[in-house]
Amino acid sequence: MAMNAPVLVTGGAGCIGIQVCRELDRRGIEVHLLDLGEQIARVRQALPPKVKVFYGSILDVSSIREAMDGCGAVIHLAALLGVRRTEVNRLRCLEINVDGTKRVLDCAIQHRIKRLVFASSSEVYGEPIENPITEETITQGKTVYAVSKLAGEELCIGYAQRYPEFEHVILRFFNAYGPYQAAQFVLPKFIQNAMTGKPIVINGSGEQIRSYCYSEDTGRGVVEALLRPEAVGQVINLGNSDRPISIKELANLVVAASGNPSVEIRYAGDFQGTDRHAGREIHRRYCSGEKAKRLLGFESRVTLEDGIRRIIEMNSIFEKWESTELPYLIDEMT
Repeated sequence: MAMNAPVLVTGGAGCIGIQVCRELDRRGIEVHLLDLGEQIARVRQALPPKVKVFYGSILDVSSIREAMDGCGAVIHLAALLGVRRTEVNRLRCLEINVDGTKRVLDCAIQHRIKRLVFASSSEVYGEPIENPITEETITQGKTVYAVSKLAGEELCIGYAQRYPEFEHVILRFFNAYGPYQAAQFVLPKFIQNAMTGKPIVINGSGEQIRSYCYSEDTGRGVVEALLRPEAVGQVINLGNSDRPISIKELANLVVAASGNPSVEIRYAGDFQGTDRHAGREIHRRYCSGEKAKRLLGFESRVTLEDGIRRIIEMNSIFEKWESTELPYLIDEMT
């Protein structure tokens, strides 16, 4: 798909959104960015100078229309994220991730947007019945966040069914990490604790398996999904399929990268004082990258060690999200 018109990136001031904007800009594609003002303010220096910034929420149709005006495609990343955050703010999660997505789609049809890339999540697989996970693996909504993302996927499919000229791509992200991420996710939390001399707390046994994809790689994959005709109408897992790793191995990598071998690694087997509980935990989840490689030419390039090193050098982890949501505590024991 040739891009002769600007691309709107909702949630463009987030961890992945920044990298998507950079990749589009690198390819000479004009970018419109829509995000909350407080989020934009704290990452403004990380955005390419040519990006046209629009302040607003995807719940506000007038903000969406203003940002979308003149665009030819949309990359829809904006969402309420986080395990505990979405569980404590269930209605807000559904409003933003479902109602907000519908408003973006309504505006896309009205503005005759040709293609929309929707950011879904590996959370839709719940505790998967197989690993590595393919796009044919059964989905199961174990959390309100997973349910909201499945609803967003179905909205995209439904709009494409009703409006044949409208193209969509669904990407299921697997454990993206990188600079400008909130320390409410395991890897930035580990890094933050190690760099401040606090214990790294592992919930459960530490044998849980994940695979982590650096945000720069994820951003490149998103742009490939936008531009490649082979991706239209597809659901594609996007992540690092080459290196599944246990949480305890991840903690040891972070300690080594921090340069502070005295950092303590603790185990919280009962999940007390954390954002999770045993019934919510996913024990093994990592993706097959075969479809992403075949359709997008995508493979992760940044090693986990290098990604961790870059985050430490940039000192770019946020303590929490900028928001006015119901309060909640993370890792009280640390």
